[in-house]
Amino acid sequence: MNIKKRIFGVLPSILALVVLSGGCYRYTPPATDFDADVFSSRTKGKQDDILQDVKILNLEKAQEIAIKNNPDYISVYHAVNAARMRYYQALNAYMPEFNASFNMGINGNENYNRHNVATTRNRAFTTQTGLNASWLIFDGFIRTMDVLSARESWTAQRHQEDDTRRILMRSVAYAFNDILLARGQRAIAKADMDFQLKNLEQTQLKLEFGAVPLSDVLNFKILVNNAIGDQLAAEYAYNAAVYSLAVLMGYPDGNLPAHIDFPPINAGTDEHVSTVDVYLDIALNNRPDLKYYREQVKINEYSLYAAYGAYSPVVRANAGVGFDTAAGRSSTAGLGASNSYANSPNWSAGVTVEWLLPLEWRRAARVKEAQATIAQARFNVASTWLNVVEEVRAAYDNYVQNVRLARLYVTTLDLVTKQRELVEEEYNAGNTELTRLNEAQLKYVQAENTMINSLVSVQKAIAQLRAATNTSPIGTRVEQAVSVDKKSEQ
Repeated sequence: MNIKKRIFGVLPSILALVVLSGGCYRYTPPATDFDADVFSSRTKGKQDDILQDVKILNLEKAQEIAIKNNPDYISVYHAVNAARMRYYQALNAYMPEFNASFNMGINGNENYNRHNVATTRNRAFTTQTGLNASWLIFDGFIRTMDVLSARESWTAQRHQEDDTRRILMRSVAYAFNDILLARGQRAIAKADMDFQLKNLEQTQLKLEFGAVPLSDVLNFKILVNNAIGDQLAAEYAYNAAVYSLAVLMGYPDGNLPAHIDFPPINAGTDEHVSTVDVYLDIALNNRPDLKYYREQVKINEYSLYAAYGAYSPVVRANAGVGFDTAAGRSSTAGLGASNSYANSPNWSAGVTVEWLLPLEWRRAARVKEAQATIAQARFNVASTWLNVVEEVRAAYDNYVQNVRLARLYVTTLDLVTKQRELVEEEYNAGNTELTRLNEAQLKYVQAENTMINSLVSVQKAIAQLRAATNTSPIGTRVEQAVSVDKKSEQ
């Protein structure tokens, strides 16, 4: 580590500190009334209109809206600004300190001399005005280590922000695809109900002519009810996924507008992937949580250097100017009174050197504590590194496996569809039993559900792999447009 380069690297920031000092932190508050205790009477804001012009909500649009409005993500953005301000506070240690003082007072006394029976009274009005300056010249580089530590903390907080974005993108993708899955399951259940209703009508006609027993009619009525139950279950799953997505997008109503529609499930099963080693390399270079823990190692190293610095002497320059005044009056009974005035300008300048002799064990213990903390931080890096490798491997295998399964289940559905058509024709012609038709329809519905589950799983696996490698293009630092007043950065 090039310490000199890092030390001199903070000097330009001192100028920025002077420029940025003062003023208020300005930001855009939440765009709706989140302090309302009654939902129906809350005051609506501009966030309630973010989907006004959206007809079909795709995944990319949902993620873009989440980046702009998710309160957890925006909260982390402001945490980055807070860390930046702590860095600027640390820079202040390089500046000289100036103190102005002014004291004003009045005092008096009275003396009685019993020999000559005389009383002397004294009164005085005094002022002390001073301006003192102090500048820390050398402290064993402790303040420099504090500045560098604060700067790394700021960088670490930015990695935390990026990690929050990474997880948010994955959560939005999961919720979005859960909506598509529930909608597909609802459509399958509706189609199953229509199929059973069609056969119910035909079977009731056959019953009137005595061609089938009553049990066949009851069979189709039961299957109609089962299909309706599947629709209700899919409707609940759809609503739950919509509520989850709405919250992730920061939509205050907690539900998406009724006019919002969604695109169909992506049926692509092309396996365009590189080797897992490529994704491992990408992840180990991109993952913000790994970068965060690497920054923690640097922060703790600076703490160790600061602990070493406590052994060095502290050199400080001091200077001061002052102006004192005194106006007094003294009177003695029988002798009259006298007045006095005094003006006393003064100044001082010097250098002080302090060195705490190394005769106690506190500093040595502090050094060992810092060394232990560095060891802890390095093992945190190792643990996170292993977790990243595990996540990438699991995400990679999950994607490859789901692509293969999706291809298989698409083929299976074609076969089951053809089988059901043949069995239905045989049943209508009276050449097969009702149980055979029920079995063929059940396999068809199961194959449809399995297929759409596999297609959605492919899309979720893509989101998982992107999160594991931190390669989602939405909301990166170059493109992100967090809905806060950018003047807060100035």
